Amino acid sequence: MPKPKRRLRNPGPSWGYRFLAWASQDWPGWLYRPSLKLGVWVAVCLMPRQRKYSRDYLQVVLRRPVGWRDCFCHFLALTDALVYKLEFAQRPSTSAFQLSTRGHSASFQTLLESPRPALFGTFHIGHSDLIGCLLADFGRRIRMVRERVGNAYDLKVLGDLFGESVEFVWINEGESMLFALKSVVDDGVSVALQCDREEHGSRHRVFDFLGSRRRFPVTIYHLAFLFEMPVVFSFGVPVADGMNEIFCSETFEPRGDSKREVLEAGYDHFQGVLKMLEEVLHEHPYVWFNFLPLNSEQGDVT
Repeated sequence: MPKPKRRLRNPGPSWGYRFLAWASQDWPGWLYRPSLKLGVWVAVCLMPRQRKYSRDYLQVVLRRPVGWRDCFCHFLALTDALVYKLEFAQRPSTSAFQLSTRGHSASFQTLLESPRPALFGTFHIGHSDLIGCLLADFGRRIRMVRERVGNAYDLKVLGDLFGESVEFVWINEGESMLFALKSVVDDGVSVALQCDREEHGSRHRVFDFLGSRRRFPVTIYHLAFLFEMPVVFSFGVPVADGMNEIFCSETFEPRGDSKREVLEAGYDHFQGVLKMLEEVLHEHPYVWFNFLPLNSEQGDVT
């Protein structure tokens, strides 16, 4: 008899996120910030696998040998992003997010202000969850595709904050993603997907990224063809004084005489997205929140 699958969960104790939310609000700054950094150092020491993956990534993006302090900065950036998310749920402030003057912000805003449902792609970088939720401020109903894990209090508070405008499609429970999304799209709802982790897609291609040919999921373009929906990518990066810069790609329209033509155009679009992402990561290397092996080099295309 096969063993039941072990339920995925985020690292840390079950009460950890709630404790962070409380401490960030109620502790004085002179106590909270040093305590937070101490906790991050403990995590760096006690999580050797994530520390290794952090070091492997940082050596590629920083183009130099890295040490413990670099890994600490990477872990701290993730923790700060989590705390920011929890604080945002208590005191929402959309004015803290501004479209970047780089990229294709005009195209992105035009799509947001239209009534068309769309596929919004992003990555595990910066404030991707918040950007997905903030799409609801444009009168959109959003379904965010995620893998259900334990100890995900951050997603719970965002769901409570945005109510029925933002809901989650759990792809590791029940129906396959295709069937789950079909019912969503039929209702005219937009979908937000993270498109960086290989295991989160059934279709893959190889692209230029961080100095190598690396494998990425491209399911979003198959969905674009299937449902005749535009695709646009965006992600938010903290810059300074609580402000966040939103980087946006050009909008991809699934037009063509055949599925192959549409998909090849989509892959060209995604290569442009990755080029923009790589430029951002060279400027803000610590906001890449994949404490996993970098996307595999070469590999089979599916």
